[in-house]
Order: sequence, then C-alpha cells, then structure tokens
Amino acid sequence: MVDDDSETLERVKEMILEHRGANDPITSREISERLEKEEVGSFPETRALIRELVSEEEIPIAGSSNGYFVIETEEELKHYMDNLESRILGMTERRAYVKRAVVKWDGEIEESDDYDVL
Repeated sequence: MVDDDSETLERVKEMILEHRGANDPITSREISERLEKEEVGSFPETRALIRELVSEEEIPIAGSSNGYFVIETEEELKHYMDNLESRILGMTERRAYVKRAVVKWDGEIEESDDYDVL
C-alpha cells in the first residue's frame, strides 16, 4: 500500500472508531465526503477501505442501511450475522434461478471453451 493509501485508511479508521454501536452509524457518503473523494453510486472505494479495516486491522465493523459502526454488543453481532446470512441465501437463490432459466431459455447463449458453466 502506498503512503497516501495508508493515510486514507488511517483516516477512515479514526472515523469508524468514533461510531460505536448500531445507534451511531456513519454512512459511506459521510466517509467519502470527509475524505473529499468523488465517488458515485455505491461508494466502492469506501467499501473497500471498510473491508480492509475488518480483515487487516481486525476491527469488528458492521454495516446496515444506516451506515457502518463498530459492534459493541453480542446482540449487534447476532443481528449483523443474521443479515449477512440472509443476503447469502438470497444470492444463492438468485444463482439457482439463473441457472434454471438458462436451461429453459429459448434464446442462444454463446458457449466458450474457457468456461464450464453451460
């Protein structure tokens, strides 16, 4: 990581550590604006920094529709784990639907020797 990235990560870490518990989240937009980043959409740079804080710095950060926060209670952890599990199940279900739709699809799907999906 270059120095600028290290400094950015440290700034995000400081911001996140100020937001403890589900009742005090900070949004991706707030983080991005405080970093003076020009992100659009779903704030991919900010999300990547949060992932790095969890995986490398081992800070227990949860995310919700209200923003990110440091987990303070077992109840918050349970709620976050349940949310992740629900999202995983939803993606697994959509994956199965797409695979089934491909089999029944009347249109052409170009095959490739590089993949073994069809």
